[in-house]
Amino acid sequence: MNMNSILPHIIIVIVPLIISNTLHMIVVKRNVFNFLNSPISNTLFGKNKTWRGFIFIPFCNALALGLLNYSINLTIEGSFYLGAILGLSYVLFELPNSFIKRKLGILPGEHHERYSNLFSLIDKMDSAFGVCLVYFILGYLNFNYALILFLCSSLTHMFISKILVIARIKKSY
Repeated sequence: MNMNSILPHIIIVIVPLIISNTLHMIVVKRNVFNFLNSPISNTLFGKNKTWRGFIFIPFCNALALGLLNYSINLTIEGSFYLGAILGLSYVLFELPNSFIKRKLGILPGEHHERYSNLFSLIDKMDSAFGVCLVYFILGYLNFNYALILFLCSSLTHMFISKILVIARIKKSY
């Protein structure tokens, strides 16, 4: 696959994250692995940032990228590890926004009364930013492609979130 095009990077980064996050929403909805459903820090990040997400998303993302690499021959060396790193980046970069919302007194899963659109936008862009930043730092793409990937990731996150809400897999947008 031609890595001088943005398309392979979109496939490598976005597709596994769609898979791992959608599966995570199903796991949450059905309360699978409930023994891991304890907050990392209820005080700092709220009840929705759990060990289940921190373990499930990187692991599932690693499997998804590994299988994708094998099935369509992306020829990514260490695809399982890259998938795990990107999955971990996804969940880590959600934490600052959760921390700020807790400090502002916004309850987990709730919206700020005055700035709900701003926080909704940040909710969809924080993890996309983190994943693209880490992928860029690891040297997989140049700065221009990183910006394009960030835009594609953010828009995809918004679109998939809407679909998951409509399908009643996710509670809120």
